[in-house]
Amino acid sequence: MIERDFQRQLFDKELRVLEQALLDIAEGKYEGNEFLTDYKLIVANYEKLLTFTRRIFKISDIQARNLLQRENEIKNILNNAGQGFLTFGQDLIINREYSVECEKIFGFKISRLNILDLLRSADEEQNALFAEVFRTVLESTEQEILQQTISKLPKVIKREDQYLSIELKPIPPSYEDDNLLCMLILTDVTEKHKAQEQVAFLSFHDKLTSLHNRAYIENWLEDLQMEDTFPLSVIMADLNGLKLSNDVFGHIQGDELLIRLAKVLLQCTRKTDIVARWGGDEFLILLPSTDSEACEKVAERIIASCKQQEGLPTELSVSLGMATQKKFTKNISDLFGVAENRMYSDKLLKSKDVRNRLILSVERELHKRFFEDPGHVERVGYLAFNLAKAAELSPGSLDLDNLNLMTRLHDIGKVGIPKEILGKGTELTNQEWEIMQRHSEIGFRMAQSIDELVVAKAILALREHWDGSGYPRGLKGDQIPVLSRLVAIVDAYDVMTHSRPYRPAKSKEEAIQELKQGSGKQFDPSLIDLFISELTKPAKGAI
Repeated sequence: MIERDFQRQLFDKELRVLEQALLDIAEGKYEGNEFLTDYKLIVANYEKLLTFTRRIFKISDIQARNLLQRENEIKNILNNAGQGFLTFGQDLIINREYSVECEKIFGFKISRLNILDLLRSADEEQNALFAEVFRTVLESTEQEILQQTISKLPKVIKREDQYLSIELKPIPPSYEDDNLLCMLILTDVTEKHKAQEQVAFLSFHDKLTSLHNRAYIENWLEDLQMEDTFPLSVIMADLNGLKLSNDVFGHIQGDELLIRLAKVLLQCTRKTDIVARWGGDEFLILLPSTDSEACEKVAERIIASCKQQEGLPTELSVSLGMATQKKFTKNISDLFGVAENRMYSDKLLKSKDVRNRLILSVERELHKRFFEDPGHVERVGYLAFNLAKAAELSPGSLDLDNLNLMTRLHDIGKVGIPKEILGKGTELTNQEWEIMQRHSEIGFRMAQSIDELVVAKAILALREHWDGSGYPRGLKGDQIPVLSRLVAIVDAYDVMTHSRPYRPAKSKEEAIQELKQGSGKQFDPSLIDLFISELTKPAKGAI
């Protein structure tokens, strides 16, 4: 630009000289001079020369503008390509011209820095490789050697916390006396790399527990076909009561049980063992170089650790099945089948105990979360038993075990109803009443979760009315299970005769009067008559 300005100044100066010469001739300044003719010829030729020079300048200016425009267009393309472009020569110093993406990638200006210093990382092998490749490319003139050398570079490199895609391109010299340049194209692929890592992780890991998943185990089976892994032991584990926990306490609490069990399994095994979530509530542990005795000890540690877990809505309980294979065989999957069958046998043995523990947990949750009188269940149980006895219901029509469980769980569905609705002292809105009516269905599903189908059906029908005006299915008369009809009466009586935060208790006489009003409408009339009769008997025979 400075040279161009000097040329213009020089041209302008010569133009003024020409203008002065033409003016002198026009004014007759050199009339009579013997060299005037030659002078006029020189001035005419000089005018032609300057006119031609002006044209050249104009062409040159147009070319310069076009060149500058082309240069700016290329810069814009490079600066908006989302990639870093930089060049360096024999001295490995980065040239001043580079795309703006380079500064975004590195976070600072890179002009005049050494390319090896810019790309340096904690990986010394990678640093040495860059030095070797750049030196060879800048010194070699053979195309085959150039391509072989460039191919040694990794496609993606790690620099601090970044992952960069790199591509090296040699730029041949434009003139004989120019040196070879290298262009390095950089792309920040950190986010893409993280996403790929996440996909790869999830391909072989369970998202909830971060344990390996079934796909990983199946992919890893070939590595087990080695002599040094035997004896090989397998433990299949099943989390007891997960479905009920999800129904009663919510899926977040259910997930917490799965996460806690995963931690227990990891704590009770070695780093060389493999712990995986096999699916749903099942887990698999592979114990290489572990005999049956050592496997039993691992199982004992797991059981003991589960019992020590605190801060959960229900006790962490697990069923286990173990199997050991002493020598290598082709079909290792048979070992999994043996362990799985033993796990199901253990689950069957523990089912009653697990069920009782879950019921206790549910009862505790009801007392903790709602305005439930701790004595309500006991009183309802006592009244129901005596009413059933007075009605002389045969074992075929009413199982006392089911009656006992029904009185304990008849309000279980309330755990799915907001406290604000259950404890509301004023009349419920239509929307609140719709929510309230769901508790029978919620209780039904919860009882189903512990395989108590008879009790589940009785809970579902607990709010059905004798005249068909109840919910949720509008059953009437003998369509309503006798278990539901019986418990509905004693539950209503106990609720009326004991105070609640939102209302005072009624007297026995007031409660009996309300039961009479509901006879044949809400309640089974024959059971109502019998219940009132028992209530009004002299103290010795009264229930």
